[in-house]
Amino acid sequence: MTYPKLSILIVALNAERTIGDCLKYIRQQTYPHIDEILLVDGGSTDNTLQITRNAKMKITIVKGGYKENQEARRAVGIMKTKNEYIAMIDTDNYLLDPNWLIDMVEPLMKHKDVIASQSLRYAAPKGEPLLNRYFGLLGAADPVAYYLGKADRLNWVYDKWNLLGTVKKEYKKYWIVAFKPRSFPTVGANGIIFKKSLLLESNWGKPENYFHTDVFVDIAKKYGRCRFAIVKNETYHNTADTLATFAAKRTRYMTLHHQHLQSARRYSVFDPKNPSDIIKLGLFVIYALTFVEPLWQAIYGFRKKRDIAWFLHPYVCFVIMLSYTKALVHNYFVSR
Repeated sequence: MTYPKLSILIVALNAERTIGDCLKYIRQQTYPHIDEILLVDGGSTDNTLQITRNAKMKITIVKGGYKENQEARRAVGIMKTKNEYIAMIDTDNYLLDPNWLIDMVEPLMKHKDVIASQSLRYAAPKGEPLLNRYFGLLGAADPVAYYLGKADRLNWVYDKWNLLGTVKKEYKKYWIVAFKPRSFPTVGANGIIFKKSLLLESNWGKPENYFHTDVFVDIAKKYGRCRFAIVKNETYHNTADTLATFAAKRTRYMTLHHQHLQSARRYSVFDPKNPSDIIKLGLFVIYALTFVEPLWQAIYGFRKKRDIAWFLHPYVCFVIMLSYTKALVHNYFVSR
């Protein structure tokens, strides 16, 4: 099979903790035509750029601006890439399988109407930090998205795609899944390959209007659906080294993208106009406060896949619930 030229796009800001390993796993990929690697930096002040320059890879560093807006930097990077096929890899994404890029590109080549390919799961390798294994097992980088039914990856309890979207056909290495405008998981980041020409049909305009799920929702609204290839492989997400770091990271993200930039959004993880979302969020708060349901899920998950990381679930739910509540209350009083 003749593979197309591929652009790899990485957005970065003070990512010295993870960028070295991220690039190491990209270097180990067997894909034959990696044509360019762009690192769009938001103004790093740590060793991110030095580590990148020392990586023994041809990497173009782009000054992306938008220090406080990673999503806008994605838009800047997309417009600077020169190939149709773009792999968007975050600095904390590790492609552990050397054939990851090949497996992700193949369904895009075979199906003209498929806009993007995404991994089925987050990896949870033995020996890695407990917190990262937990999020890998859960299938979401945020338990709120999980309880709202909008997780972007499959929980390790399950073997078949059972998240939002309609499975159109299953192949040996992937599923073709169609998403409708009001039935979208939080796809679009943490290891995804897409066709540039199709993504540009989102017409997001200025970089500030780019959000990694919203652009696919735009396309679904335009055509009535948006098709993905859900590939039966994994992406390791080295999301945080401590629970406190993670909670602070998610709070910053929620404050920026779900409060300050809400007017530009076309997609909401939590939709206050959706009765189902209101009920599910209310249940999450009850679960987080009482610990019972998260503990039951942890026990059930442990029986399916033996890993003590499952038992972080009650604590993470509680901490995230408190963190988001604090941010919402703070924003309420600041905005008055």
